[in-house]
Amino acid sequence: MDVYMSGMQPDDQSIGPLSDSEGSVLKQTAPIYTLAWELLAEIMLLTLTPRIDSNIGNRRWMRRYPSPATAKDVLVLCRVCSHWRTVALNTPRLWATITLPIMNPKNIQEVASLLTNMFLERSAPFPVSIQFYPIFSANETITVPPMVTSACNRWKTFVVGCDMDEFDVASLARIPLNGLNNLERLQLQWSMPVTWNGSELDVFSSAPRLRDVTIRVPLATSNTLSIPWAQLRHLSLTYMSPQVCLDALASCQNLVSGRFITEQWPELHFPGDSDVARPALLAYLTELEIHTYIWTTGEHLGPFLRRFSLPALKKLTLSLSLEVSPDDEHFISRLTPTLTSLLHSSPNLQYLQLRGCIDAEDMPDVLQRTRNLTELVFRDSQVNDDFFAALTYSRSTPLVPKLETMTLIDIGIAFDETSFGGMISSRWWSYEEPFAMVAPPGVARLRRLKFRNDIPYPEDTKDFSLDFRRTMQQYSSQGFEFVQTNHEFDSP
Repeated sequence: MDVYMSGMQPDDQSIGPLSDSEGSVLKQTAPIYTLAWELLAEIMLLTLTPRIDSNIGNRRWMRRYPSPATAKDVLVLCRVCSHWRTVALNTPRLWATITLPIMNPKNIQEVASLLTNMFLERSAPFPVSIQFYPIFSANETITVPPMVTSACNRWKTFVVGCDMDEFDVASLARIPLNGLNNLERLQLQWSMPVTWNGSELDVFSSAPRLRDVTIRVPLATSNTLSIPWAQLRHLSLTYMSPQVCLDALASCQNLVSGRFITEQWPELHFPGDSDVARPALLAYLTELEIHTYIWTTGEHLGPFLRRFSLPALKKLTLSLSLEVSPDDEHFISRLTPTLTSLLHSSPNLQYLQLRGCIDAEDMPDVLQRTRNLTELVFRDSQVNDDFFAALTYSRSTPLVPKLETMTLIDIGIAFDETSFGGMISSRWWSYEEPFAMVAPPGVARLRRLKFRNDIPYPEDTKDFSLDFRRTMQQYSSQGFEFVQTNHEFDSP
């Protein structure tokens, strides 16, 4: 424990402990001592709430991940005074706020057994979070300590933050069947070819409260997954078998959000229309992402879209990553009829991202089915002036009347800035302009437009004129957000 508390003494060494008389007066007058026991315990718990680290500067991507409480944070509360120590030692929830096991700060490859055991004992009977991190040693494997296994009935989360290749899967065999009655979240990931006995992971199939699962198997494998799919609410599955991903999604009858990363269907096993007699209903699914790596053309997303009816869908992301060289000729197989059929049964869609799976010329047909769409992300497909003409607002029935945010990534240069700017101007107005209009606009005001080029070729970068940039600056001064970013080219 002293290892964790080193460096906690005040800088001014002249400050000594209070005398008995001073301490007695302080207890009678200091407001902190008048707090009810339960209220002080709640304040302690609030201090351990995951927080944003103020030392991360402007690294915005890190700000999305609050820093969790540590063992040191809990132990500090025990060293303020005897009263705080008594409250802390008798508040089990306080000791259940950190992830276990605790690693030795002097040797991160070694579990601090005494501290881990103390936190397990003092946190009882509350659920605990178990997480294993990389040990950065080729000669060591990570195993579940027996003291942690003995508390498996209290595990709330089980996360292997390192590769499962470094993890001793056999150590899970010590968990008794039906021993994970409180497990709610599971995360496992591999980066090397996978080999495990199905029985070693079967223990997770009998976790009655499991709702959130993340499994990452980025290389092809013949292993099967024993997961209670039907009870899941959130699923992120990276698995290089589209059939396994499709079957998993079909089994998740109560799923709310699903994310799938897979590769293309084998040509001899591509499901045909006859394989789907009637779309299966996923009544609660509000968010769906499907990312597929392909190397041949084909409707590789089609089996997923034809298989389901998604009436509650609000966010949809579809992505094809074609693994060819820039000089290879390729085309996008026509997915539009299948996608529009799905969207017809998903009237509440608010967010749509399409990457490399729909031609720009087909976008009007797609967007006619998205009356409630507020954000559109379109990328990796060449657009022309007709694309922006279709999105330009006129008094006739407009496309996507509720659109507020648009992101365009790697859409080429085969369009004129006049059509691009005209589309923006038709959907933008200052706060004062509606008062002078005969009738209110029939579309929402466009608030944000992000234009990004990630292609590392200067000749494929769109250059806008000075007049266009000045117009965007004028709109920005009135609340419009226009962001243009280009790939940073190496200097010659």
